[in-house]
Amino acid sequence: MIQGFYSFVLFLQIIFAVVRFYDYDGYMSIVQPVKDRSVHIALGFIVLCFVFYILNVGRALFVPLVVAIGIWYLINALAKWYHHFHIGKWRIPLKLCFLVSILTLSAGIWGVIDLISDNMARVVVAAPTYQANLETLFIALLAELNLNAQPTIEQITQYIDLGNMAGGLARVFTGIIGKTIIVLVYVVFLLIEQRTFSQKIARMIDDDKQENRVRAILANIDAKIRLYIGVKTLMSALTGALSYLVLKWVGVDFAAFWGLIIFFLNFIPMIGSLAGIIFPTLLTLVQFDTYTPFIITSIGLSSVQMLIGNFLDPKMMGDTLNLSPLVILLSLAMWGMIWGIPGMFLSIPIMVITTIMLSQFSTTQPIAVLLSKRGQIHA
Repeated sequence: MIQGFYSFVLFLQIIFAVVRFYDYDGYMSIVQPVKDRSVHIALGFIVLCFVFYILNVGRALFVPLVVAIGIWYLINALAKWYHHFHIGKWRIPLKLCFLVSILTLSAGIWGVIDLISDNMARVVVAAPTYQANLETLFIALLAELNLNAQPTIEQITQYIDLGNMAGGLARVFTGIIGKTIIVLVYVVFLLIEQRTFSQKIARMIDDDKQENRVRAILANIDAKIRLYIGVKTLMSALTGALSYLVLKWVGVDFAAFWGLIIFFLNFIPMIGSLAGIIFPTLLTLVQFDTYTPFIITSIGLSSVQMLIGNFLDPKMMGDTLNLSPLVILLSLAMWGMIWGIPGMFLSIPIMVITTIMLSQFSTTQPIAVLLSKRGQIHA
């Protein structure tokens, strides 16, 4: 945390240094074009590299803050959704909507934590049985390949120990749960601060026209992110439910747990869908003594992912995101490298916000065009 704080301070110092560099004709010259374009481009590249470096080094500070912003946003989105319900002319008061949305998210988070904790304990108990089945399967496979020098059980265990893997995974989940306290503190302060957000925008910008433009940009970001989260949540829930039915029908252990994991993995573009097929399918190899469940599970989960990912999801999402598939893949790799798994989940919303912001200024519109799906932007 201390390292993250120092990184944040360094980030501010770099920003102030850039401002001083441009401020040779006064503070407002920061928005003026630089005569030497090569210097402008070089400085921008250097600043960008420093920003990514600081985001990586200070991930202990930035990741909980960004996750808290995401939860705060979900609370507000749920509150607005509840507020739309009405009986005649009576609507649920907005303050009560906020309370209900907080309770809804709290119940959902608690249910997820409880399900994961329970299943992780069961996985640790079942790990020795899976280990024995894996060793038998591995030896039988080597025998079918007619290999003379077959490894011993000790050699297999040295490289593949499911018990240690399950224990390590359980410790990872425990660490994640422990960090939720920091996230919740951020969420509380964001909820307290949000009452003054609108007033701060009005006082920061004296020009009414510019203020309306800023509010329009924020409204555009809010609409696209809300639609993305709503459609993606619905599609992920449908994918998780159908995958659960497939796994339950085959008889795979921890079907509800895998359905939940597939629900979350579906928020990770491209790689998440593939991981949602591979992990449960591999479990069938160590759970059953035949290959039939493996084949049925792989075909069933692949069919679910293809039906929803290739047909339903694009049809409901349309061109709302307006992001190139290559940009999505590069963004996934970049934010995964910077922030790990949380960065993968946040890669799409971050790129949507970035594209909208870049499309608002004439100097950065060419970059927004490159990031877009078909080279069309709506500034």
